[in-house]
Amino acid sequence: MSPISQDEPQLPPIPAIGDIIDRKDKFVEEKHTVITCGSCQAKYSRTFKPGDFTFKKISDEECDKCHKRNALKIFEIYSEWIDSKKKKKKK
Repeated sequence: MSPISQDEPQLPPIPAIGDIIDRKDKFVEEKHTVITCGSCQAKYSRTFKPGDFTFKKISDEECDKCHKRNALKIFEIYSEWIDSKKKKKKK
């Protein structure tokens, strides 16, 4: 083997696999659904339910502000990664 020349790029060290696995267990994914009301234009968020998809009309729930049924539509679905240790401290 020849010694490393100065022209070759120096790569950062590869992290240990154990560190990556520990990091994965630390965070928890939470999914949320943003709902809009067709009559009062209110937007609010709730936890994601199986079967939710964008632009789906919701007939089994009522608006939190105007209390009308059949006026809700799913506007957006998003997820966020939350540190499980910080979440436990808040409760």
